[in-house]
Amino acid sequence: MGFLLALLSSAAFGLIPLFSLPLMQDGMSAACVLFYRFLFGSLSLGVIIVLRHERLAAPPRELGALAVFSIMYALAALLMFHGFHYLPSGVAATLQFLYPLMVMLIMIVFFHERFSLITAASVAFAILGVFLLGGGEGGHVSSKGIALLLVSALCNAVYICGLHVARIRSISGLSITFWVLFFGMAASFLNAVLTGSFTGLHSMRDAGLAVLLAVITAAFSNLTLVLAIRRIGSTLSSILGVMEPLTAVTVGILVFHEPADAGVFSGVAVICLAVLLVLAGPVILERLHKKSAEPRKKSA
Repeated sequence: MGFLLALLSSAAFGLIPLFSLPLMQDGMSAACVLFYRFLFGSLSLGVIIVLRHERLAAPPRELGALAVFSIMYALAALLMFHGFHYLPSGVAATLQFLYPLMVMLIMIVFFHERFSLITAASVAFAILGVFLLGGGEGGHVSSKGIALLLVSALCNAVYICGLHVARIRSISGLSITFWVLFFGMAASFLNAVLTGSFTGLHSMRDAGLAVLLAVITAAFSNLTLVLAIRRIGSTLSSILGVMEPLTAVTVGILVFHEPADAGVFSGVAVICLAVLLVLAGPVILERLHKKSAEPRKKSA
């Protein structure tokens, strides 16, 4: 059951373009789309938290930290949505999926985690994947779009590392996500108002898309992720997150008729391999260490 929940969670995240792109194609700004995603998402999670009898209140210090890190989370989503204007949505989602690799690099550079050959191979595969998505020497994919998505992935990585450093333990992961969405809603609303791009939901279609975007890609995806982690652990749940870019690519090809050439497929595959190496790296190193230790025990 845990494997199914993890797959459903990552696939739900991958459906973001399915609901957000039509809204932006109708003229809604990226900041406004994010506002509605965070608004309905936080409301949905709030209901789930109440039904599960989980604690929502947190100390002011922790709420302050969540408010700061939520800005990075909202910025990551905003840059990803802007990237949809320059890149196929599947390519954009795949590039954004590089954030686990960036988390690893940040932890190595700033928190002195060990650099390994697996990390080096992941970096090499990631660079190759970006090169392939960029069209190789032909470069038919927007370099500006690639830059936007790489910065988006970096913002998401900083957000995750910030949560790691803050060590918020007074509330559950689901409650943390609620506050992240809540503060993200406030930041997105302020951004939309200051840029003069805030608009209401003018039709039932727009309202339906906004609610589905929030409920499926925010509330449902985070709830199933929490349940999956409880059953199979964070490592396996993270590895199964590879369904996110694969879902986005599939939706882009089948629904939005985005290009499906060898460069796209090979780039997606190589980037997924890079991220899988990062996520599975600790497990691989642990098993290699155990195997190398077995002959020593026998000889002793």
